[in-house]
Amino acid sequence: MQRPSHLQKGDTVYLLNIARKGVYDTDFVTSVFKDWGLNTIVGETISDSNFCQFSANPEIRLRDLQTALDSHEVKAVFFLRGGYGTVQILDKIDFSGFVEHPKWLVGFSDITYLHSHINRNFGIETIHGAMLFGWKTAGKSDLESMRNVLFGTRDSVVFDNLENHKTANVEGELVGGNLSILHTVIGTASDIDCDGKILIIEDTYENLMSIERMLYAMKRSGKFEKLKAILFGDFIIPLKDNETSNCMVAQIPEPNEGNIEQALRIMVLDFFKEYDFPVCFGLNVGHRADRNVALNFGRKINLEISKDSLEINYM
Repeated sequence: MQRPSHLQKGDTVYLLNIARKGVYDTDFVTSVFKDWGLNTIVGETISDSNFCQFSANPEIRLRDLQTALDSHEVKAVFFLRGGYGTVQILDKIDFSGFVEHPKWLVGFSDITYLHSHINRNFGIETIHGAMLFGWKTAGKSDLESMRNVLFGTRDSVVFDNLENHKTANVEGELVGGNLSILHTVIGTASDIDCDGKILIIEDTYENLMSIERMLYAMKRSGKFEKLKAILFGDFIIPLKDNETSNCMVAQIPEPNEGNIEQALRIMVLDFFKEYDFPVCFGLNVGHRADRNVALNFGRKINLEISKDSLEINYM
């Protein structure tokens, strides 16, 4: 895997939005970048105008991203939010300049399209982490982890208060992202390669039935055959009007807010019972406010798993 250069004070970063329209706290975000000693370029997709549910029409979104990727001055690209929209422009992006001069791409959710595509096709590391839309409500540890990853000042991260099934010490490349997106890229040029890898997944507003359906699609496409470990970040599961769709385990036939997480874990453990790799629940990665620690996708890691915690050591 190829690693973009770590940021240094005085570097320039690019802010843009290639998916759903949204706003961010300009003063807060500006103060963070100033504190980090970085200069910013605000792309044309961050504006008061929009196109339907998107920040702009596909042509403008593509042009803005292409500008950021092609610029030799820009050392990192920060996305405003996810939702939907990346796939509309994915096959039209020219990655040649990016491959020649790699830079950090920072985001999650819909940006999983880019994480997976770049990992599969170009072997360049990316960063799964909070987007500008949520920086004001992000936890202090989330932004600190972001800074550490970008500037290369961290070589490990510890997750506590987990539910781990099988203690182990494993090595492999860290990949993953949003389960819904990873499910949609199966069989495409952006399909994720999980052989010998450590997979972390998260999702939001998917019921238990949908989650299991997507896991089956990944299973049937061979994603779990040579997997080293699977890590579950936050899964925000809707309850209203999903009574039938969330009735997936006999122990909890009518999940509620107090036990839906338990129902998910029972379902997942039953799904993976034929595999021997570790299954870990509860990592603060995903769509919940102040629970989205930044991670290096594409980096080889050593994963030390104990009963209720794990440590990621970057190699």
